[in-house]
Parts: sequence; C-alpha cells; structure tokens
Amino acid sequence: MARRLLLVRRAALADRRAYASELEYLSYGATLTQVEYALDKADVAAEALRTFDVNTNGVYVSGDIRPEHSIWDDEPDTGRAYVRQEYALWTSAEGASFSAWQAP
Repeated sequence: MARRLLLVRRAALADRRAYASELEYLSYGATLTQVEYALDKADVAAEALRTFDVNTNGVYVSGDIRPEHSIWDDEPDTGRAYVRQEYALWTSAEGASFSAWQAP
C-alpha cells in the first residue's frame, strides 16, 4: 500500500506540474521544451501507477474504471485522467478518515 501511495502522490504532482507548465506556456512564461518535459514526466508517472495497479490485480484501486480498461489507452491524456481519478478518491478517503479521527 505504501508503494502505491507513493506512486499516486508522485503522479498527481507530475500531473499538476504539467498542467501548470501548459498554462505558463500560454502566457509566454515557459518554453515548449519545458512543457514537453513536464508532459513526459506526467505520462511516465501515470503509466507507472497504472502498471502497478494492473500488476497487483487492482487490489488497491479505488476508482470505478479499472486500470486495465481500454478507455485509458484511447487518448493521450487519459493516463493523467486515471491519476486524477485515483488521487481524488484517495484524498476524499483521507479526509473522511481524518474527520472521523477528530470527531468528539
């Protein structure tokens, strides 16, 4: 579980960096090379997460759409969408457990 948590958080960070670099490129603050580098890093991190989930038979997967589903191979950014799905569910689960811990 710790390995997957590391992969989820690393992929989510890479996804956010890629998104931020795309926005900076649009405002002329980043070069195309910087954007391509960030996108490549995000794709590699997303693929590492999906590969881990497929190899562990989806034991730790939280999302409705399984990692081996063909939808993730249809578009270039869908790997990053898988990361967003899993990260959103992980953060909501963490928030729920933290709220339960704080309850009187």
